[in-house]
Amino acid sequence: MRVVIVGGGTVGLCTAVFLARQGVSVHVLERRAQVNDHPRAFGITDRSAEILREAGIHIETAHLARGLMTGTSLADLTTVTAKFEPPEIGPAKLGSCPQDRVDRAALARLRELGGQVDFDSEVVAVADGSVTTADGRTVTGDYVIAADGVRSRMRELLGIGQTGPGPLSTSHMLNVLFRAELPTPPLSMTFLRNERASGILLKVDDTGRWVFHIPNGDPDTPTERIQQHIRDATGVTDVEPEIISLLPWSSTARVADRFRQGNVFLVGDAAHVVPPVGGLGLNGGIADGHNLAWKLAAGGDALLDTYEDERRPVALFTMEQTVLRAHNRDLHWDNDPSRAADRAAVGMAGIMIPVIGYRYDSRAVIDPEPLSDMENLVLDGAPGSRLPHRWLPDGRSTVDLVDGFTLITGTAADHWLDAARSLGITAHAVDGWAGAAGIKEDGAVLVRPDGFVGWRTVTTQHDVATSTPHLRDVLDQILCRQGA
Repeated sequence: MRVVIVGGGTVGLCTAVFLARQGVSVHVLERRAQVNDHPRAFGITDRSAEILREAGIHIETAHLARGLMTGTSLADLTTVTAKFEPPEIGPAKLGSCPQDRVDRAALARLRELGGQVDFDSEVVAVADGSVTTADGRTVTGDYVIAADGVRSRMRELLGIGQTGPGPLSTSHMLNVLFRAELPTPPLSMTFLRNERASGILLKVDDTGRWVFHIPNGDPDTPTERIQQHIRDATGVTDVEPEIISLLPWSSTARVADRFRQGNVFLVGDAAHVVPPVGGLGLNGGIADGHNLAWKLAAGGDALLDTYEDERRPVALFTMEQTVLRAHNRDLHWDNDPSRAADRAAVGMAGIMIPVIGYRYDSRAVIDPEPLSDMENLVLDGAPGSRLPHRWLPDGRSTVDLVDGFTLITGTAADHWLDAARSLGITAHAVDGWAGAAGIKEDGAVLVRPDGFVGWRTVTTQHDVATSTPHLRDVLDQILCRQGA
């Protein structure tokens, strides 16, 4: 199988890695001359860090002290919200890593796996699994993935519309990437406002790179005026900011009407764009690619239909939640449990729900269970949810046990273990995990390659003789095989 990926940003490169790890030939086409040096995102959620770790995309994340400060200068800051520490949901942690570093790590991993990446390759046409570049080349694959961003040319060529409110305001921001020696605020985001200047300051990394978002900033503004704006806003009058690049942007919310058209699939910003609150845009795109990759590798048209069935509802939910948070920023930044009723009153879910607490409902999940708690994260082994994390005696997590389809049981389920191994399915019995997964010691959970529970049996319903054919039927159902 050969897959052509249009777009070599974070989502395109990561999706290519996810496919290449499963033996799929990938060819990435990127219109830019190199990896984009201007990071538009920084926050890597626990779930994304977990996925990147699994894929061998090695990034160094700094601890992200999520919270908001405001003041008239860096010398006069007030903490608006308490620091948010997310619950432990797996072996990887929420962290900060500038997007350009993620891209370079993904590119290195892809080349290590033998994937092909062509820069300076703008795609101008698509038809029947083939794409045509601006210089007249035709690149052919069995499938095409559109990962070409917010203004997706691929989405436009396919005639796929979008749903959502669109721009959330008539204003825009100018994202200024610069290098300077500034005092580091203790929390992740700093709103600065005084009579001379205003904006949002974020530290990029420990090399002196910063990002400053200027309200209604003009990218044609002379460099000297931008430098003075930064001095005025921060109150650091003796600094000489080195302006690296400028990127205008506006807060927008839209979801594509379809995530699949024939053998073309949309991922990342090509499929959905949401306000930046919570960092759910980039991270949602990584989850798109992770969901799609194993389905492409497994094959089958009906299974591939479940990509849209699963990821589009998540995108719509994420859009709804980020719009609510953009319009209710006090509730977004205040994660105190005492504000749960206030969040519920406006329809706002807890911050971890769109990160990892959502549930899939498709043919690739047997007896999915809907989400019942919109405030608190519940990962209890229910079909359609990410499997529960528990530390193992050897220092690994139950999440680390997933290797393709994986059966995890209690300590009295040898018949399920034997059945799984006879079918070539990785199988593990885990002591002390059954309760967390909602099963008894003789029960079992079948985890899909993306770490989501595809099927669960609470207790033994079959003897040794019938376990194997039943598990085979379960696998066929999840893979949407004809007659299953």
